[in-house]
Amino acid sequence: MILMNKYIITIILMSIVTLIPRIVPFFIAEKLTSNSFLKKFFKYIPYTILGMLIIPDIFYSTGNIFSGIIGFITALILSFLNMNSIIVIFITVLVVYLIQ
Repeated sequence: MILMNKYIITIILMSIVTLIPRIVPFFIAEKLTSNSFLKKFFKYIPYTILGMLIIPDIFYSTGNIFSGIIGFITALILSFLNMNSIIVIFITVLVVYLIQ
């Protein structure tokens, strides 16, 4: 019985600790949205995290770093030309396939 109470207390405390970082931004969001620098900073965070997760795997996905680099450069150029994402993916896969 005492062991069960320790588990329940642990679960409740862990829930509170997990809930705090999720609730606090709602209370301070008004203050953060008035600062234009912070608006720009928070706007680019999802793209930065996505890049950190994807870019390292691009170079080693084919087993040949050269084709990974060429594919990355191809995708980068096509993206800067504002092409549709599906077209960028299709052309990049085709270029990497032809290189290998």
